[in-house]
Amino acid sequence: MRRLSLGVCLGVAAVLAVSSFMRPTVVQGEGEKAASTRVFEMRTYIAPPGKLAALHARFRDHTLKLFEKHGMKNVVYLSPTDPKKGVDNRLVYIISHDSKAASEKSWAAFKADPEWQAAYKASEKDGKLVEKVEVEFFTATDYSPIK
Repeated sequence: MRRLSLGVCLGVAAVLAVSSFMRPTVVQGEGEKAASTRVFEMRTYIAPPGKLAALHARFRDHTLKLFEKHGMKNVVYLSPTDPKKGVDNRLVYIISHDSKAASEKSWAAFKADPEWQAAYKASEKDGKLVEKVEVEFFTATDYSPIK
């Protein structure tokens, strides 16, 4: 019975931790209803042949922590499973920002960061890691579990 209680406590703690991360940013002016300004940015990177492993390494070793440093929240990083959809050359990820303006500010700071510039240069010493980038922004629906 003790193990079950500990497991339940740990489960509740995990849910609370995740839900606090997923709370929307609220902007409220005088007499206005609260509204979320949080945006989700989905990016798809298409790597040249043979470069996907190096792209994954750059994200794993540098990019994620630098995103966080500059106010971007890492949500999910994905690889396709269908060989016809770029399993060997495609990285898809979603990050979130407090607002579209915060996104622009974060990206500018990220690109100007000397640590990012050094990591980028070192990772591309044997050629570019990305041929094409597709970017799309989203907002969460009112019934989405993540807002």
